[in-house]
Amino acid sequence: MEKTKNDLEEKLVCIDDFEKLAKNKVPQNAWNYIATGSMNEITLHENRAALNRLKIRPSFLRDVSKRELSTTLLGQRVKCPIGVSPTSLHCLMHPEGEIATARAAAEFGVCYTQSNFSTSAVKDIVEAVPHGVKWVQVFCFENFSITENLIKVAERNGYQAVVFTIDHTTKPINWKQDANPPALSSHQSMKSIEEVVTVQFDKNDVYATMKGLKPETRLSWDVIDKIRSQTNLPVVVKGILTAEDALLAVHHGAKGVWVSNHGGRSLDGTPAAIEVLPEVVAAVGESVEVYMDSGVRNGADVFKAIALGATAVFVGRPILWGLACNGSKGVERVLEILLKELDTTMAMSGCQCLEDIRRKGKVVHKSYWKKFLVH
Repeated sequence: MEKTKNDLEEKLVCIDDFEKLAKNKVPQNAWNYIATGSMNEITLHENRAALNRLKIRPSFLRDVSKRELSTTLLGQRVKCPIGVSPTSLHCLMHPEGEIATARAAAEFGVCYTQSNFSTSAVKDIVEAVPHGVKWVQVFCFENFSITENLIKVAERNGYQAVVFTIDHTTKPINWKQDANPPALSSHQSMKSIEEVVTVQFDKNDVYATMKGLKPETRLSWDVIDKIRSQTNLPVVVKGILTAEDALLAVHHGAKGVWVSNHGGRSLDGTPAAIEVLPEVVAAVGESVEVYMDSGVRNGADVFKAIALGATAVFVGRPILWGLACNGSKGVERVLEILLKELDTTMAMSGCQCLEDIRRKGKVVHKSYWKKFLVH
């Protein structure tokens, strides 16, 4: 008898299981799109390596019978400090695309961030999933009216924040993706863009540069003021990798800064996001919320980021793997696994709540113990 999807999901007990199954379910060019990084993929792999270099210092014989994982993001209550990062082209993973992802996030009670390059229109997502915390990601295009209209459509449809991504001032070099670019079928398109502008995409290379959709290269930090002038929504600046940029974002009115190297998909050779996080947290203090993504694959990774000062941690590729494996239910299962792992890590390290995780010294670099060695 053929296994049902529910039977299959029971055997998927960790995020790596979803990755392995998803790889066998999607076309190679779609897999290249979600799995690869820019150039030599140094940053892509460093994201994981850096998280593994961090170690947890547990505190035992503590009362952890009741644990509280809920929190707020920009004033909105969420089930836990785990959210969905903006990733493009969800229809390559599943026919329902971003609608399935948004539904899973809403049902699970976490924040969903919609990509600038979504294959589902905002109005269709909201019609299918009217509830839940939803943010919208935007880039700055040469034709700024596209950016402006993307924001207006999202605000009109009840989205609660704008995530402005700053780390794509030109198309990144991705050797594997360039050799075999992601392609859309005849009935698929970038509906979020088409919602605000008439444009003809190359179905065989959806990121081929088109007039008006080229990234704006003549930028300054004043663009954040310009974006803020277009909306009443709070603006989060994503792609922060230095304390200096974090402070500039705050100075220009950002309500949140998002530490990210785009999952190793943008500028190769940048540091791991988790290693940048403490520098950014120290710079901005409690003036704004600080988020992080890039390389997170389990609940212990989330714990480490929270310990180093993150307000919340967002995941990208694991969400796409869940989507490819079983649509909305697959995404929910991925979120369920991450939450269970975070909750278990909290219990086993002596933490009742998120503030307990942030106690000084809960997470340290693996070199921490060298100072105690007798020479």
